[in-house]
Amino acid sequence: MLKKLLLILTFIALTPTSALAQMQGYLGTDGYFHIKGLQANAKYTIDLGGMPIIRAANSNSCGILRIAASGTIKASDRIEIKDEKKGDTYGFTNTNIPIKETVKCDGTIKAEREIWTDDKGTTYISGLSPSSAQTIRLLTTAPTRSIRANICGFLSFKLGEPRPGAVIIDNQAFVLSGLQSGGGIACRKGKLFVAFPAPVIVAAVSAVTWRSQNPVSFSASAAIASISGGGGTSWSSPPNSGGGGGSSGGGSSGGGSGATCPEGTTGTPPNCITPPPAACPVGTIGVPPTCVPVPPPVEPPASCPSGTTGTPPNCITPKPTPVSGQMCKYGGTLVVIGLPPNTELLAYPAGNLGWVDRYATSDSGGWAQFDNFRFDATYEGDPASVAILYKKANGEWADIQDYPDYFNFQFVYIPSIAPCK
Repeated sequence: MLKKLLLILTFIALTPTSALAQMQGYLGTDGYFHIKGLQANAKYTIDLGGMPIIRAANSNSCGILRIAASGTIKASDRIEIKDEKKGDTYGFTNTNIPIKETVKCDGTIKAEREIWTDDKGTTYISGLSPSSAQTIRLLTTAPTRSIRANICGFLSFKLGEPRPGAVIIDNQAFVLSGLQSGGGIACRKGKLFVAFPAPVIVAAVSAVTWRSQNPVSFSASAAIASISGGGGTSWSSPPNSGGGGGSSGGGSSGGGSGATCPEGTTGTPPNCITPPPAACPVGTIGVPPTCVPVPPPVEPPASCPSGTTGTPPNCITPKPTPVSGQMCKYGGTLVVIGLPPNTELLAYPAGNLGWVDRYATSDSGGWAQFDNFRFDATYEGDPASVAILYKKANGEWADIQDYPDYFNFQFVYIPSIAPCK
């Protein structure tokens, strides 16, 4: 029901078979991101650009962590490991990783921090806190979601926190940085409803270009591994660690220089972004501090069911009336119009005196129906006609043609009475 739909004030109806429009993105004040202009009922993969894939894991009692099985990470992927117990973060690029045998842990702590793969391609790191929580961040692959577009040709999903830098679909990136949130869209019974005032449209850019300009960097506090061809691993000193420059280099992402973003921006150079403006709370619209409650939705006027007239709830089924003339029949009922209003009447096949009279009272418009009327009546071999009498104030019955102003009432043979409309 539209009563349960917030923010919908006016609507644009689109049939499910309408031509596909250019993709457009909207960020709703409720945190949902909407993409329209898609193929109805088609499944799409959504890439949350600028966000790493994060996994929780545990090191074994030797301080060794199994990072990823064979095929999980690709060459040149950048990975971070955070030792949650110590609070230290280590980063490395998956290039030139030495292959060596991984010995089964016997409880002896391997204090030396090394990175290697076994002969099956599984990647490990040592020198972590034994039997403790570790967080793995895959920086070069973003989380994805598989979502099916609805019959209106759009999809919606909640962004959550932290928000990605862009929403990527079909190699198009909808950039979220600095985006103003507004009303959203909804699909009801195959029709598209768009909030009013119109939501702010997100411009799509090339996903390839956006990814190249917005790589996910190592954390500013990460020590970066430098892996030599001979298999040795050296580590840069984390920024502000007091360890001096004594870094072996080679693996640093540039995030350890200590540089900061300009005032009014956030992030780590060179990836500085301007934070989005403040948004009004859910249930309000406008631009802070001028936020006003969302007006109630405006529903389209209701209409009476097919075959009825009037305005709900006062829907009326039209009374059966003649196609022409003053009499018609439906089933075994005789309908007569143009009678004196609010008058007691009787009708019978004229000349067939053995037939029981049929009584009715006309309404204020002079319409009356006589049930169980004998339409097959004849009189001495000839068709009978319809006789209609009205009841006088003194209780007497008189021919309808004697009623004032009704002396021209139509004379009809019973077989010629047509069905009502």
